[in-house]
This record gives sequence, structure tokens and C-alpha cells, in this order.
Amino acid sequence: MSDAPDASMLARISEAFDSLEPIPPHLTDAAQAAFTWRRVDAELADLLFDSANHELVGVRGTTSDRRSFRFGHGDAVIRVHLTQATMIVMLEPPMSVGCRVTSQDATEEHRTDEYGELAVDAPELPARIEVDLPGGTVVTPWISG
Repeated sequence: MSDAPDASMLARISEAFDSLEPIPPHLTDAAQAAFTWRRVDAELADLLFDSANHELVGVRGTTSDRRSFRFGHGDAVIRVHLTQATMIVMLEPPMSVGCRVTSQDATEEHRTDEYGELAVDAPELPARIEVDLPGGTVVTPWISG
């Protein structure tokens, strides 16, 4: 059997892809939004605090390279401190559970220690944290810069 028909077909396919228009940004956005539905069974945590939206009254030099968040779901609180280099996650009440840090490009599997704490390299933003609590998985909204 000859490879010539296969080579000819591949060449025609390659030419067809060369003439395609770029994917419109709104279609890319819609595809990424649909991708988030793969975790529809996870409960979404509420944003309780974002240091970017709250000023510290009466404190000098509040400029910081750290951003802090607090998310809540039921009796659980997920605290996140994010710098250029690191991300620290703290659970209240403290417990050792599996969690995932997800960015647009990757998902990293982790586990909090017995104090409910986890320290990792800062992920690319936007990112979100999924925590496997005893009552089910809780996921934070996307954290962006």
C-alpha cells in the first residue's frame, strides 16, 4: 500500500487549516466558561473579604505586595494569602484535606497539614482553590490580579 494518498490528504488538510480565520475571542471565552462546568458538583464558596477592596483605616504604609482573601461556605472558612512568590491557604476549622490549586494552564494536587495549612508557589492568575471538605467539595471563585 502506498503512502502517497495519505501524504496528499495531509497536505490538503494542512492547506485548509492555513486558510482558517483566527478563533474570535468571544468563542474562546465561551469555551473556557463551559470548561468550568466540569466541576458543577462542587459548592461555590462566598467571597467574604478581599484586601484589594478594603482599606485599613488609620494605618500608615498600607501598600503591600500581599493580597488576602477570605471565602466561606457553611461553617468552613478558606483564607488565602497571595504574594508574587507564594500562596498560603488556611482552613477554619483546621483539618487535613485534599485540595487543588487550578490555574488556566494546570491543576496541582495538594493536601493541607493537620493545622489546615498549605504553602505553595504562587500560581499563574487567574486561579481558584478546590477543597475536599467532609461535607463535599468547595471551590473558590477565580482569583485574579
